[in-house]
Amino acid sequence: MENAADALKMAAAVLIFVVALSISINAFGEARITSRMILDYKDREYDYTYVDDNGGTTERIVGLDSIIPSIYKAYKENYKIVFASPITGFDANEGIYQKVNAGASPTPVWKIDLQNEVLGTNTQKEQFIMAILYGDGYSDFTTVKNEFENDLGIILNSEGIYDKINNRRASIGIGLKESLGIYYQEEAPGESGVAPDPDSVPDANKTTKRVITYSEP
Repeated sequence: MENAADALKMAAAVLIFVVALSISINAFGEARITSRMILDYKDREYDYTYVDDNGGTTERIVGLDSIIPSIYKAYKENYKIVFASPITGFDANEGIYQKVNAGASPTPVWKIDLQNEVLGTNTQKEQFIMAILYGDGYSDFTTVKNEFENDLGIILNSEGIYDKINNRRASIGIGLKESLGIYYQEEAPGESGVAPDPDSVPDANKTTKRVITYSEP
């Protein structure tokens, strides 16, 4: 009788274990599906708008609702954002920010590429994006502007990209042309302007980088 009771307890324990395991597997499956849905939702604009297997042109006219999220991707997802000067509403001497080189006048910079700026922490990168987006409308702009100019040789403009594009829209009533490209980081020219040997790094080890260019329509 005692053996039968022990056997029932063991059977019950096994049954509970199987049920718990089934629930766990099901929960992990639902979590995977949910995470996939979130990623798909996050990148739906890219998937639906740009993916083109036929080598076609990936261009469209966009406004702030597309440009601002794209600029955030420069920080979050290692995108390169290029503003092809001249653009109405942007000062050719200011760029989107300026870089101070030793013994020379500040140089206007027209691209956002955090790979090429010496920004050591995620906080600095986020401050950089916020400052070039919103200028003196960013709450910490004065502090960030002084720190970046003194420590990094980066001059931030008081009028940010957001206001420039917003004012442009109000003035001439049109957005910017957006174009998408993809390249390997390892094949991009360095500061010297010379591109490395494309065969020096195997394709499997190369890092794909997306570049979004904004220009006059």
